[in-house]
Amino acid sequence: MANSNFDTTTRRRDTDPQKSLADFFRHHLPQIVVSALVVAVLAGGALYASRASETAPHVVYSVSLNQIQQDVQQPLLVNINTADAEELDELPQVGPSTAETIIQYREANGLFRSVSELEEVPGIGPATLEEIKPFATI
Repeated sequence: MANSNFDTTTRRRDTDPQKSLADFFRHHLPQIVVSALVVAVLAGGALYASRASETAPHVVYSVSLNQIQQDVQQPLLVNINTADAEELDELPQVGPSTAETIIQYREANGLFRSVSELEEVPGIGPATLEEIKPFATI
């Protein structure tokens, strides 16, 4: 019981290319409009960003980059003869109690004559002194 009017061959419709292009635009008009708006917004954002960067402040740093580089290369030095407990606490391997011990030693024995004299402070041994030396001065 096959249908004799059923055609299984593939046929192309003979249509006008101009008409199919017009049908395409009419059928997809909402998508085309949204796409055009997205492109306009992106182009406007890019233009705004380029204009906004032109008005950025010219002076960003109050010191020169050369000065910053010199400051970075100089290690933090703590004067062990004048430093308070907070400053001494910044030294490696020196905590609050060791900082207080250094101050007590300094008050009892006078100012340090050299950084190596720190080894006489209770709690500071040769290994600790080697870590402190690059950051301590008198």
